[in-house]
Amino acid sequence: MAEVAETTIPADFVSCDQEPIHIPGAILPHGVMLVLDTESFEILQAAGDTPGLLGMPLEALLGQSAEMLFRPDQVARLRGLAANFPLEKPRHLLDPSLRVAPDRPLDASLHRNGASLVLEFEAADIADPFAADPLAGVHDMVKGLDAAVSLQALCQIAAERVREVARYDRVLVYKFMPDGSGWVIAESREAQLEPFLDLHYPAADIPQQARALYVKNWLRLITQVNYTPAPLIPANHPHTGKPLDMSQAILRDVSPIHRQYLRNMGIDASMSISIILGGKLWGLIACHHNSPRILPRHLRAVCELFGSMFSLQLETRERGEQFEERLASRMVLQSLMLNLASADDYAHGLTRESPNLLDYIHCGEPSPDGVRQGGVAICVRGQMTFLGLTPSRDQITSLSDWLTVHMAETDGVFSTDRLAELWPGAAGFTEVASGILVISVSHERSDFIIWFRPELIGTTSWAGEPVKLQLGGPGSDQLSPRKSFEVWKETVRGRCLPWSPADLDAAFDLRVSLLHVVLRRITMAAEERRRVAERDQLLMAELDHRVKNTIANIQALVVHTSQSAESLTGFVEGLGGRIQSMAKAHSLLSQSRWEGVSIDKLLREELGAYVHGPSVIELDGADVLLTPKSALSLSLAVHELVTNAAKYGSLSCPGGSVTVRWALAADGSIDLSWTEAGGPPVEVPKRRGFGSTLIEQALAMETGGQADVRYLAAGVVCAIHLPASAMIPSGEPEAAAVDAVQAVPAVVAAAAPAVLRILVVEDSFLIVMTLRALFDKLGWAVVGPASRRASAMALAQSETFDAALLDINLNGEMSWDIALLLRGRGIPFVFSTGYDVSIPLPDELVGSPVIGKLCSEREIEQQLRRVVADCRMAAMV
Repeated sequence: MAEVAETTIPADFVSCDQEPIHIPGAILPHGVMLVLDTESFEILQAAGDTPGLLGMPLEALLGQSAEMLFRPDQVARLRGLAANFPLEKPRHLLDPSLRVAPDRPLDASLHRNGASLVLEFEAADIADPFAADPLAGVHDMVKGLDAAVSLQALCQIAAERVREVARYDRVLVYKFMPDGSGWVIAESREAQLEPFLDLHYPAADIPQQARALYVKNWLRLITQVNYTPAPLIPANHPHTGKPLDMSQAILRDVSPIHRQYLRNMGIDASMSISIILGGKLWGLIACHHNSPRILPRHLRAVCELFGSMFSLQLETRERGEQFEERLASRMVLQSLMLNLASADDYAHGLTRESPNLLDYIHCGEPSPDGVRQGGVAICVRGQMTFLGLTPSRDQITSLSDWLTVHMAETDGVFSTDRLAELWPGAAGFTEVASGILVISVSHERSDFIIWFRPELIGTTSWAGEPVKLQLGGPGSDQLSPRKSFEVWKETVRGRCLPWSPADLDAAFDLRVSLLHVVLRRITMAAEERRRVAERDQLLMAELDHRVKNTIANIQALVVHTSQSAESLTGFVEGLGGRIQSMAKAHSLLSQSRWEGVSIDKLLREELGAYVHGPSVIELDGADVLLTPKSALSLSLAVHELVTNAAKYGSLSCPGGSVTVRWALAADGSIDLSWTEAGGPPVEVPKRRGFGSTLIEQALAMETGGQADVRYLAAGVVCAIHLPASAMIPSGEPEAAAVDAVQAVPAVVAAAAPAVLRILVVEDSFLIVMTLRALFDKLGWAVVGPASRRASAMALAQSETFDAALLDINLNGEMSWDIALLLRGRGIPFVFSTGYDVSIPLPDELVGSPVIGKLCSEREIEQQLRRVVADCRMAAMV
């Protein structure tokens, strides 16, 4: 292709942030875009290579119905998608058999834009090894991510995996810093290329509206920088008279500023995969190629799904690290509060005892002469107490006056690593305090505890001098992106080591403790404070247990959903829907502090998306509270029922209905019925899918109830029975009776059987499915499983087996007595837990093997084989 002249931009754009990149009016020339009327499918606008991909000139398509391009079954599918799905994001129709022009396989994507549909086409590459099985590509990419020992190692694996599959010359993992600049923290590249690792890029290189689009679209592809955009004909939408918003379009034309930016970097093609944590853009996986590169649609789908799963892995890791730091700071906080219990002056108790405020939140490492760096000041009612190196009393008084105004609208916590840039008065003491962390310790926001961090002089390596736009030359009124990317080093002054999220959490915890304990003059005995500390430790352990159980359930969902999915799209939709259902139930439980969930609220939350559709949903029943475990199980079951109804049943067509009724029985149990009517005739499925298994078996195992799904011709009917134990009683719960361990004759050691029989005691159905699959693979037999203490005790007393795998916490009951019964019979066992594996055991069980629920299949097998072998050897002695 001939060299394209350097792009210049009118100086009307003061910055890139003003460029309207969502309405470029053109697309990438290798594809085709058709804008259709939603009802008639009339082609209102068109762009791109229509002769090459569709076999017709663009002018011949305008005003025609798009139905002439497709087979009847394909038209029916498009109309079905348009009628039943929101299509807010592109729906990728990965159909290698799609043809419009002879012998030209196509990939197509469909999304909604106002009252129109946007249909995009690209040439398909059906010869690629992952074209027929994209899930295999995803599996290869995610393998081993959980083994990374650090954040940098995790990102390095991600860069290498993306480069292996997408085959770009260079792949970077690019993290956004608090000031908006970017930092390359991992890189995989061709050997002859100059490294970009550890380089920084100014925030202006990626303008704000581009970052907003990265959150909306997980993946952005630029096939080459030197091309002539294919204009959308006509330029404005015939119905609205406005340019088409291409925010969700795959083929959206690239900003000329960005194309010139890539030229200046020597890049001819690129792809960006968003890394999104908690709904915010954490960074990008940026792919660069030195020649044109059109990545096939199925490989982009693989990379897009990998980006989503990598983001989830990264978020899980970050939250785990924050959890550990929060736990450590809470332990120090408990000691601080214990010190205050006997201190008349709480400022003295926070600064003169051990630990003190500088032990709680660190302000710097000791200097070579042993002097502690940083300091803290307590300013209450005009009195000041100091610890460490701080500004002078007068300087802190002036700072407090500024904070009184500045913190008026905050939540009582404020931090900055560059104070002098916010308040010029700090310029006189930057060496001692370039950054501060502040909490207000009065409701009037006039009393403060202030931590000071000293100046940290550093050097940052930038990829060129951080200037985004510049004039094209003397007398020019045109703007163009910077051309130099040679390493430019900057000495940074007036800043300190940034405050971490753990520092901010610790400051918040201390503020709450001081406001509610010290400043309100609530004095408690030291023994009572120790009991509070013990309760806090128990709460943190329970939270750890719940988090690990949730992660284990998600891992099981991934495995079993992938086994039952027929396509990549089906896998993504199935997994996403089930995780979203769990998230809804978790959200309701969080609102009630995990005390219980209203069955009415749970049903309305799960069915809410379908209430305003063309079908009718009726809910009728007394409002009762479900236990947390029962709520999670029922939520997944209802999700499977409503998803099936929306796809195939009464919610898939206008006029259909779903009636859900439930009633309390005299014994405190509840019977719930799900009845569909008015939908298409129902056919009994030829096989039982994972969804049916979740409904019938998971409910029975995790709640002690039962569920029965019947496929009647008039509609699906499901009857669910939940026992009284699945409800939260209206009165105070009685203490559970502890059964005495019964003496049972010891089992006589026998020759090793050909098949190991393992008693499984576990209250999570998804984990039981994973264990059953593992044992089937090993040729072992499962005894049970038992999900309740009573049924586990019965099996432990009566059944014959070689070993047992015991969940420590069975729906709130500990399994110690089961273990003691097994020990009496001479049967070995292994504990499994969502708590930390160092959880204290009762004295009589100390030394028993314990594994975590997130351990590998290999570790489960090895532990069970080891205890069986040890038991047999002991029997022969």
